[in-house]
Amino acid sequence: MRAGVLCRGGGKSMQLIYLAAGNSRRFGGNKLLYELDGKPLYRHLLERLIRICRRHESWEILVVTQYEVIYDAVEGMKASGLPVRPVFSPDSRKGAAYSVRAGVEAASGETEGYVFFVGDQPYLTERSAEGFLIEMEGKQAKLGCVRCGDVVGNPAWFAREYREELLALEGDRGGRKLLRKYPERVVYYEIGDAGELEDIDVPMV
Repeated sequence: MRAGVLCRGGGKSMQLIYLAAGNSRRFGGNKLLYELDGKPLYRHLLERLIRICRRHESWEILVVTQYEVIYDAVEGMKASGLPVRPVFSPDSRKGAAYSVRAGVEAASGETEGYVFFVGDQPYLTERSAEGFLIEMEGKQAKLGCVRCGDVVGNPAWFAREYREELLALEGDRGGRKLLRKYPERVVYYEIGDAGELEDIDVPMV
């Protein structure tokens, strides 16, 4: 998951942590750079999140990656005035927990929560992503994620009180471990199309 952070205070600032650091072991290459509909896979949802953040003046995206080509591309977006900031995480090659840790550590110290999006989920719509953020913020959720019927997926939301547990994750264990640990605390955001939750694990033919 590359994820996000909600900060409360004067202007309801929010940082979205966007995980674009996976090893793509099942894909047979760097799937984040795989061209889908004319652009790299990781850019699809990222561009939607950028449009969302431009509608919310104090929102920003932290893009966690172990790949220099993605880091440089995001640095270029930042230089052009877009609300993104790259976070280089070479340890992400060791597993998802290291990407989560990098995002949490790069987030603002004034945050009340962390919300993670992933770079291999190109079909999540702008409407669903923004609706999820607004609902989690409005309900002051402790934990949250998107669901379509019995299908549960990213993005996922964690209140600040879970910071140390997120930082303690190891290996390839992401934040979903905490959602399973505290199921009674999870707030679900329902969407109508399970296809939005699909991630790309093998090349499309």
